[in-house]
Amino acid sequence: MKLLNKFGFTSARESTSQSRRKFLRNLARAGMLLPLAGSMLGQRVFAQSGSAQRVLFLYYPNGVVPYNWLPQQGPGSISGSQELSFGLGPLTPWHNRMIVLQNLTLDIGSGAGAHYNDMRGILTGNNQISRESASIDHLIAEQLGSEGVLSLGVRTGSRSDIMISKPRGYASDTRPIPNNDPADAAQKLAVGIAGGGTTDNGDKQAYYEAILNDFGSLADVTLENARRDKLTLHENALKRLRDLAGNQVGECSFNTNVMSDPYYNSSSQLTPTEWQMFPHLARAQVDNIVGAFSCGLHRVATLQLSKGDENGNLVNYSYDECWEMAQRAISQGIQHSSESGTVGAITRWYNEFASHSASHRPGDVPHTAQVRWYHALLAYTLQQLDNKGLLDDTLVVMFSEVGDGSKHGGAAGAVTLAGGAGGALQMGRIINCGDGVNNGQRIYGTHQLFGDVARYLGVSGVMEGPWSGGVV
Repeated sequence: MKLLNKFGFTSARESTSQSRRKFLRNLARAGMLLPLAGSMLGQRVFAQSGSAQRVLFLYYPNGVVPYNWLPQQGPGSISGSQELSFGLGPLTPWHNRMIVLQNLTLDIGSGAGAHYNDMRGILTGNNQISRESASIDHLIAEQLGSEGVLSLGVRTGSRSDIMISKPRGYASDTRPIPNNDPADAAQKLAVGIAGGGTTDNGDKQAYYEAILNDFGSLADVTLENARRDKLTLHENALKRLRDLAGNQVGECSFNTNVMSDPYYNSSSQLTPTEWQMFPHLARAQVDNIVGAFSCGLHRVATLQLSKGDENGNLVNYSYDECWEMAQRAISQGIQHSSESGTVGAITRWYNEFASHSASHRPGDVPHTAQVRWYHALLAYTLQQLDNKGLLDDTLVVMFSEVGDGSKHGGAAGAVTLAGGAGGALQMGRIINCGDGVNNGQRIYGTHQLFGDVARYLGVSGVMEGPWSGGVV
């Protein structure tokens, strides 16, 4: 009983006579609650203060509209909860859970200058990466465990040479295509939790419930902020352990009746009705990832949203949600760059060509609306993680392969980190990573950032590639 003696308990008999509340209070004061619970229960405990426990790489195409995305505040702490910019507006409720990185150099490597090359180089730094090497998401997963990367997509197309994620042992032009069908992904993930639990799971659930019932009484204990934050991490971890101990309880189940998308690889032009599926499919894939995280099936996931919009038969951004954001942009004075500049012209152009052309006309309302919608999806992701008690120790990395809306590798890019990262990162910041054009001041790049991400996941040792770190 040496461990208990440190907290004032002199014998097993005396410890059992203490109230559960006093026992937990003493452990909380010492910051030792979760490690002790984990050793008692023989369970793998995911949440530990000081490092992120899971990561989602979230890719969106075509970059941002610089002056409609650029935070209105300068570098430093985010000063309040108002919108940072039109493009970042949906993240307003999460201002203290994100880091905005502006002017980050896109270290995409040789061959940059087209969507296809840049997409497959964004997580590798080189689209010609060797068969024996892997992209950063797979490098992290290799060192965290045996679960591998959960690779999902939404209308990425069928070209294996333009996928962002590359497992070890695949040629760069034969990368696996992520699962683009949410219904199929949910069914396959459900197999991983089929069969329920063991006979003692009921006792374990009861144990977790007993501990959780006493967390409320700890609120009146005087703890410094760091200890309170750690206590919150412990509580969320115990909630997940409680659900994992059950027989397909709570978060540890999948809705296998979610929609499927028979059009994600269609060779014909989609109809407006089919355009409307895109946002629903994207949210369904986010739900699959959050479910996999919650069930402990994966700790690393990559979600690729389309392949860039060169081919409008896969994604057309005229779906209602994006259209409504375009109207909001117009109402705030964001104008179309056409000569007429009238709202009527905006309406006609948006309906007819809300696809690849928008990303090469960064002043246009459609591209501005696309960027805002993608950040609305990030806000949805954070909300789902928070609902499951996962946000505190998860890191979401949102990025694109295009810099200022028209320039590819090397141009000033925009990246957002979000979540809690297990307390390893100071969130609620804006970081300026360069001069905006990177033609003489290439200060920070994606290689360094992804090196930071690996280290905040607890990955140590030598990894391939120049993952030097130092951005955050």
